[in-house]
Amino acid sequence: MLLQAIANRPENSALDAANLSDIALNRVHDAIYLIDCDLRIKYVNDKACTLLGYNREGFSQLPFSAIDPELRDSDVVALWWKLSVRPEGITFTSHHRDSRGELIPVEVSSIGYTHRGEQHILCVVHDVRELRRQKEQQRLREKQMSLVVENSPDLILRFDLNTRCLYANPAVRNWFGLSEQEIHHKPLTESVPKGDVGLSFFKLVSKTLVDEKGAEQELTLLRHGKKRTLHVRCVPEYNLAGKLASVLAVGRDITPIRQTEEELRFAHQQLRMLAQNFEQDREAERKQLARDIHDELGQHLTSLRTGLSLLAMRAPQQTAELRGQVENLMGLVDSTIQVVRDVSTRLRPNVLNLGLIPALEWLRDRFNKDGGCRCILVAPNEHTVVLDDASLTAAFRVVQESLTNVARHAGASTVYIIVKPEPDTLSIEVVDNGKGFTPGRVRKNAFGLPGIQERARMLNGEAAIISARGKGTRVRLTFPLPAPRGGGGEKQKGE
Repeated sequence: MLLQAIANRPENSALDAANLSDIALNRVHDAIYLIDCDLRIKYVNDKACTLLGYNREGFSQLPFSAIDPELRDSDVVALWWKLSVRPEGITFTSHHRDSRGELIPVEVSSIGYTHRGEQHILCVVHDVRELRRQKEQQRLREKQMSLVVENSPDLILRFDLNTRCLYANPAVRNWFGLSEQEIHHKPLTESVPKGDVGLSFFKLVSKTLVDEKGAEQELTLLRHGKKRTLHVRCVPEYNLAGKLASVLAVGRDITPIRQTEEELRFAHQQLRMLAQNFEQDREAERKQLARDIHDELGQHLTSLRTGLSLLAMRAPQQTAELRGQVENLMGLVDSTIQVVRDVSTRLRPNVLNLGLIPALEWLRDRFNKDGGCRCILVAPNEHTVVLDDASLTAAFRVVQESLTNVARHAGASTVYIIVKPEPDTLSIEVVDNGKGFTPGRVRKNAFGLPGIQERARMLNGEAAIISARGKGTRVRLTFPLPAPRGGGGEKQKGE
């Protein structure tokens, strides 16, 4: 259209080389040649000089055939001239020789032009080296991509808007034992396995066509008698006009990943069971050891204390030095009895035998005495919460560990223990107004919080640890209550 506009301009005797240059430079961005009927170059623009490396004087001394070798043949010249002088002109590809003798691939658009009563050919020459380089790179990328797709272990398919298969890579054919003829241009319903898997895949592709959004799903199917899991993702593909043209489906065999995850879950379950059994055994040993220390060693020490008292009363005639030694021994026995009681309590407080609420009251009182901040227990009647021994001990240890963390790290002035029984669950919260912490930045060798979470899992519940810098910490333990036993439950105090 531009060539025709230039060629159809009315002839003006005042039109000189400067005006021609103005037209060329202002209307187009390619090289411009003006050729007369003797194939002499009458005019070139700056782009032509830059392209071929000649100045305007050099161009004027060359015939056009020296630049375009294909125009050396008179028959070719005659045909070119005949086609160029038509109203629509002609566009063709050629090679133009530059000043160094190198051939440059170009696209030439030529059209007839009358100047001062003489017929000329106006040529607009476009350097296509960059275009060819880009096309070559595109072909190379497409070839490389084709090699990747053809050799990919993933299953890759493409479907048109009617769900006909346009392409299936070798992995698809190998997986399902189908030939290219059995898949290519076949409807999706005929090229996938029958049953639930095929239906699910059809729905996935259809959803992508309708929504024009990516969709993914895991499909489980049998291959060679073994269960395999495919992760399939479908994405829409668009043409240059931005309209949906096809759907690309990529399937990846993730069976080894799922098997590893299953094995890992089983291993974790085994570890939890071992940890639960270990914790139960340890609590049982603590209970037995506390009982032995309290009953056996405590009784022996009490008997020893009684004997020393009788010895002091029956021997008034003893010297003051001997009486002093006996009193010192009695004081040592008293201290040992207290140590035994403290050790027994640390192993397992006897108050646990009375139930959860009395145990938490004892824990509160002990913390108020030794913890350095105020502890407040908010709980229902002590007979409202009835737990078996394992659940009671685990819940008590969670609260105990939480209070230990408050005393060591929180710098709090107040901590609350809140017990909330529900019909089927029990929630226990330990809330402080301390300095808080960032849960994701706990030291790797700190096992207090992981221990709380593990005890929650032992109770078939969960432990949420909520904290932030300057906003205190909340430890929430929630677990299901055991089913009530007929006529059972913990005995009330005084029974």
